[in-house]
Amino acid sequence: MKDESFHYWIAGTALGSWLLHFAGNLDFYETEKIISGIVFSFITVIIYVLLTFFYYRRR
Repeated sequence: MKDESFHYWIAGTALGSWLLHFAGNLDFYETEKIISGIVFSFITVIIYVLLTFFYYRRR
């Protein structure tokens, strides 16, 4: 597996695990906290993917 695709798998796994975490704990967290957590997860994964993309395009 190429390094670049491995990093994309890391991003997808991180996002998927957070979404599963929030879905499994709907009764534990308030709705506002779940939404802010999902937004934070998406933003950080998008930043990670963009940084990975530009890093490997610059090489």
